[in-house]
Amino acid sequence: MNAPSSSPTASGRSPAPSAAHSPTRPDTTSPTARLRAWYAARATRERRLLALAAAVVLGGGLIALAEHLVAERERLARSLPAARLAYLGMEQDSLGLAALREHPAPAANPPAAVPDSIRAAASARAIEVEARLVGERVEVDGRSTLPALIDWLAALHAEQRLRPSRLELQPVGSDGRARFDAEFEAGGR
Repeated sequence: MNAPSSSPTASGRSPAPSAAHSPTRPDTTSPTARLRAWYAARATRERRLLALAAAVVLGGGLIALAEHLVAERERLARSLPAARLAYLGMEQDSLGLAALREHPAPAANPPAAVPDSIRAAASARAIEVEARLVGERVEVDGRSTLPALIDWLAALHAEQRLRPSRLELQPVGSDGRARFDAEFEAGGR
């Protein structure tokens, strides 16, 4: 006779539970398989509603992504001309630097000749100055219009590599000229 499988064995013990239903072993099916099984267990009407909800969420995500892409494209379209201008400016600057590197630095004047060169540059721009050598410094007092003063300082820097270590301006007088006191380093620069 055949004994049913649920009856106790000859030793009196019931058979061991199957491995698939063991409470100590975890379920070995993948999350995707479990999700598909859960979805298949739903009623037809419920599955349609779930598919519709997934389509709405997916559509909303695609619309949000499209809006973000359009906004970024507009931002890039606005910033591209400014970036091009900045690039052209950097190209011009690099060409200017290359030209400056090709020209040798002007020969340094002996410190005793610096006051004369400062006076010559000032008189070429109709600036009244008195320049005197005091140790390693050249002290300059004068009167000038502000545009002529700025041009003169720029020329001294470009041509002789002189920069004022001190510059004091007094208010413009009724003749449109300001009084200034400046100090230049004659030796070390």
